[in-house]
Amino acid sequence: MSTLFTVSIERTHDHTVLHARGEIDMGTAPTLTDALRTAQEPAPPVVVVDLTDVTFLASAGLAVLVKATQRAQATGSRLLVITPQGSVVRRAIAVSSLEHVLTLAEDRDATGSVQG
Repeated sequence: MSTLFTVSIERTHDHTVLHARGEIDMGTAPTLTDALRTAQEPAPPVVVVDLTDVTFLASAGLAVLVKATQRAQATGSRLLVITPQGSVVRRAIAVSSLEHVLTLAEDRDATGSVQG
């Protein structure tokens, strides 16, 4: 794992939180992919992907998020991406026109309506 990118997973009875920190690019996207696969098995009702501390998000990272969203939909789970308004992640999602593909929230407090 790159020192520029770290990821951790926290599980509760009704959801899983994946917290990413650092830069997500072509070099670190495989680490995110592996972590998301781990977080999505077995399929919890909700997987929260907290990107609040992500400082860069390249197209490779966007592709990982879209695939994880598709995987969640196929298993009847939900994937929620936490990213504050105005962040580099939110801008990358908007520029790529993925704000209607990914389910977004500004912070973990906003996730209560979709968990469980």
